Amino acid sequence: MVQARTLEVLQTIGLAEPFLERGTIAAGAQIYVDGRAAGGFSFENVGHPDTPYPLVLVLPQSDVEAILIEHLGARGIDVERGVTATGLDQDAAGVTLRVTDGPGAEHALRSRYLIGADGAHCIVRKALGLAFAGAAYAQTFLLADCSLEGDLADGPLSIFFHREHFALWFPMKGERRGRVITTSRQAVTDPSIAGQGSSPATLAEVEASFRAAASRDLRLTDAVWLSRYRVHHRGVDRYGVGRAFVAGDAAHIHSPAGGQGMNTGLQDAFNLVWKLVASLRCEAPEALLASYDAERRPVGETVLAATDRAFSVVTSSSGWVAAARKVLLPVLGATIGRSGRLRSRAFHFLSELGIRYEPGAAVQDEAGSGPSCAGGPAPGRRAPDARISRTESVFDLLAGYRFHLVAFSRNPLSGAAIERLADELEAVAAASGHAMGAHLVAHSLVGRHPRAIQVENDTLLSTYGVTAAVPEALYLVRPDGHVAWRGPSLDLTGCRAFMAERFGGRAGP
Repeated sequence: MVQARTLEVLQTIGLAEPFLERGTIAAGAQIYVDGRAAGGFSFENVGHPDTPYPLVLVLPQSDVEAILIEHLGARGIDVERGVTATGLDQDAAGVTLRVTDGPGAEHALRSRYLIGADGAHCIVRKALGLAFAGAAYAQTFLLADCSLEGDLADGPLSIFFHREHFALWFPMKGERRGRVITTSRQAVTDPSIAGQGSSPATLAEVEASFRAAASRDLRLTDAVWLSRYRVHHRGVDRYGVGRAFVAGDAAHIHSPAGGQGMNTGLQDAFNLVWKLVASLRCEAPEALLASYDAERRPVGETVLAATDRAFSVVTSSSGWVAAARKVLLPVLGATIGRSGRLRSRAFHFLSELGIRYEPGAAVQDEAGSGPSCAGGPAPGRRAPDARISRTESVFDLLAGYRFHLVAFSRNPLSGAAIERLADELEAVAAASGHAMGAHLVAHSLVGRHPRAIQVENDTLLSTYGVTAAVPEALYLVRPDGHVAWRGPSLDLTGCRAFMAERFGGRAGP
């Protein structure tokens, strides 16, 4: 599943639409207990106007990879298959990665920095000596991407419980096609599943386990992907050592509950890469790269804890847990379905819109700094979307994986004031040494002006805490879409100082 926050960050690099074109928007979720419908809820009206993606997108990982590889290819970057990392060494100037290609020849690749995103069996993580604490769950799972025949409603995700069995059906693009995930009914003795994490499965085996969990006559056909696997919950003790870092499954693996895995991994990358760019181009302080661990490890730990609790509840074969689950899940589903507030809170967590970073090397500490833009996104929060006019929103301004300096004014500005402020904003952006957009969003005394964006919807100003009490504000938004700094006036002095201190300000080669 592709969550709302992931679509937001993909929008900044022009990839949200390709994802939406290939995926299927889930209409909701239906819960079945012992084969009978026992409640459910819709993903409509989740109560989040601050995102253009109040939805859950179902998209196979193969399509995700294809879109990303195509995007890289259009920029002259080839993805090499069949190359295996075997080890690494690093020094004060960079990292040397040792690899073996398909024919078996050994090579040494030199780089200033290295990101290990090579999955649960990450060679980079092992070479860095990072702990990967956790364990495997007791259950063995089966997976199939296939067609479905039988009595099951089109559209919603389907969640099945029957005694010790559990299964999921994720509809995908194409009539009656989707993904089945189900607990295996058979003990597995294949040792490869322990060493590799997965082993082959047959469609007949998946169908038998799926039918047992669903307690209804469902048939699976035309499988394009089959697997048997164990689910682990593990996380590293550090997200990097020196000039080498880990991201995604290399840093954290957990249950599929809530569809968090890929989404968390992509946001790891969005958090790290702009910091590497600042270090390479602007000689940013070492503390900026250290903030990758400080910001992302708590997120990974929270996701691990939440998915572990949810997974343990829904898959436990304990008699009393199963009995309680049979009674409580329909009640919970019905309650969420009726309550807009609960539906909104659940979506806020699962969509990862609520992730925030604490003050640190990449986030301003506002404590004791005087008046603030109360009600607007605090430093560390994601910058929310809001409608500026009939044709433009904040996210239109924040396009491109770069910094954005946004000035808001509730006070109407004269033509001369617009020219002066636009000059100041552009000067700060140009002098920063970083790729940066500069935007002036304001009420105007002269109507539409080529160097300002006229506010035509006051919801925008209240969303960013620009009120009668605080009629002006500045926001510095990081390339990953989180607020780095804000100020309750249009004085750029504090922003200049913050950027020079935290992100470096001298353009490099």
